Amino acid sequence: MMGAAARRAAPDRWLDRATDRFAAEGLRIGAARARALEVIARDATCLVTVQDLVRALRQDGGAGSQASVYRAVEHAHRLGLLRRELGADGAVRYEIVLPDEHHHHLVDDDSGEIVPFIDDDLEQALDQAARRLGVRMTSHEVRIRGVRP
Repeated sequence: MMGAAARRAAPDRWLDRATDRFAAEGLRIGAARARALEVIARDATCLVTVQDLVRALRQDGGAGSQASVYRAVEHAHRLGLLRRELGADGAVRYEIVLPDEHHHHLVDDDSGEIVPFIDDDLEQALDQAARRLGVRMTSHEVRIRGVRP
């Protein structure tokens, strides 16, 4: 489990990793792509759409088209740096992939808000369930859907 300082550093670690992977693949990182990757690192720690990222880039005063953000997202997804998920509303959302961190999602059915959460008791229960089932768990996903009272 990561502490608060490590979670704050996660976007920086992701950005360093993304820059290295893009360079290793021979993908040029010009000013627009670099800015798009910075926004992805900062804002895609939980599920966001390309439109969310474009809006954030423009709010920051950054230049860049939706097409440049979309290309950066597609390259990052292809390189295993972003996880893609199709939401119940039909929107495709992305979040950064960090090898040493994961979280789960609470989806508010009324508002559509997606809230990340970490629960140590849930993690222990999942580990115990995997052992009872005779498997070594390599990954898991938990999504809780509900409405607030």
